[in-house]
Amino acid sequence: MILAGIDEAGYGPLLGPLVVGCSAFDIGECDGEELPCLWKRLRRIISKNRSRSGRKLHVNDSKLVYSPAAGLKELERSVLVMSSAVAGSCADLNDLLARAAPHVLDDLPGYRWYQPAIDERFPIEQDPAAIGVFTNAVKDEMHRGGAQLIHLGARVVLEGQLNRMLDQTRNKSNTLFSTVAIHLDHLLRNYGTRGLTIVCDRQGGRSHYGSLLRMMFDQWSLEVTMESEARSEYRLRQNGHDVRILFTEKAETDCMAVALASMLCKYLREALMRRFNAFWRLHLPRVDPTAGYYNDGSRFLRDIDAKRRELGIGDAELIRCR
Repeated sequence: MILAGIDEAGYGPLLGPLVVGCSAFDIGECDGEELPCLWKRLRRIISKNRSRSGRKLHVNDSKLVYSPAAGLKELERSVLVMSSAVAGSCADLNDLLARAAPHVLDDLPGYRWYQPAIDERFPIEQDPAAIGVFTNAVKDEMHRGGAQLIHLGARVVLEGQLNRMLDQTRNKSNTLFSTVAIHLDHLLRNYGTRGLTIVCDRQGGRSHYGSLLRMMFDQWSLEVTMESEARSEYRLRQNGHDVRILFTEKAETDCMAVALASMLCKYLREALMRRFNAFWRLHLPRVDPTAGYYNDGSRFLRDIDAKRRELGIGDAELIRCR
């Protein structure tokens, strides 16, 4: 059985990218479990809660692992260890993007604020040696627990592209779902014959996904199992193979694959926002950094207004229209 999870970071902000993450685990036979618990299988090295001793990776909803006050260190450790477990260590942020979100490398040069500074540090707050030690421990635990991480990827939608997508769809939740669908397509093509279950956090408050799934995956037959405010479930069938897709509230705290996807996209967004803020501090050393969310993003735009006009940076490439 393949258990996959999808989640997003940056759906609401005024500034910065939208990032949609995806992880997938090969968990072998699941003995009739409704939704196998990866935290239980990998409990010796991965914890749903913060470890006081620091001997376990904290994997949960990114909002529970990361906060501006606590810093990036714990989120970064978990993401880089899990990334290294599936694809090897990374030399820098662009190397991580090349593995997790290679499509965005062609787009980044068009954004001055996402270029790496000469002195950019990577990892940002972690010790590289600690990443290596934990990676070996995680690999051993995955082997013991019969739960191999086989995919960890993201779609990074930068501001200009996001604005163009919003212009085309005129609907923010449809724009988000079209990005999620890229992950769904990857999972169906690569794991659709292997007992695939996909768990997604609810998309922009939507509770009905059947028509979208039917339109985007018309080569599969669709069965609507249930649709409610809290949970919607579907079956896609093709050539004798079933794929189960769930959209549910609080998916990040119920399914570790979703939690890991949540953490990856949060980390990539935070790392890119650090580049964003570094660019503007280079031009305006006294400007306070921003996470890009609406109220503080509006403040930030007022603070940089004269300078960005001087630099010839237009609204469409910097400011998200919705």
